Amino acid sequence: MEKLMAGSSQKFPHIQLKLTTQGRAVSTGGGAKKNAFTIANLNNRQAHGSKLKNSVESLIFNWQKTQEEREEGGKPPLKSQRIILQIDPNCFNPEGLKAYGIELIADTEDGFIISASADLELSELQKKIEKFIKEQHGGNTVAQIWEIIDGKKKPELILSPSLYTELYPSSVTLRNK
Repeated sequence: MEKLMAGSSQKFPHIQLKLTTQGRAVSTGGGAKKNAFTIANLNNRQAHGSKLKNSVESLIFNWQKTQEEREEGGKPPLKSQRIILQIDPNCFNPEGLKAYGIELIADTEDGFIISASADLELSELQKKIEKFIKEQHGGNTVAQIWEIIDGKKKPELILSPSLYTELYPSSVTLRNK
């Protein structure tokens, strides 16, 4: 193994590499600075966790209602549902949503995530919220999820500005006042 590593470093003679075969990795420190809102969520686990739990329960209820309406209308059931999350844009990695059973569709610079989940019970997200509330290992990233929003409640994040204006003209007028 050592010879392979030494050999591979010789492929780049212009880069001085120090070959180390044992020892501990040294952290360079750093990491993203948490937003004050995220810190407040960490300090108030019960309230934040309860808010997120209620949002998830509301989503699940609305999804089940939608599925029933589709069934009554003779439409096929939906295989996934969209979710909009507002996260700490400084430290939450949107790619980490896979651990929650949520697929990333798009994200905005101000921390809104448009996503979808095939798990209509949001089981993994619910488990993470419980871990967060109970201060268990693996739950702290939930503090970086500021809000869970039904995808139907924030159409301006999903639609192009021109289509949003066409579909919701009164909302545009209200936003400009």
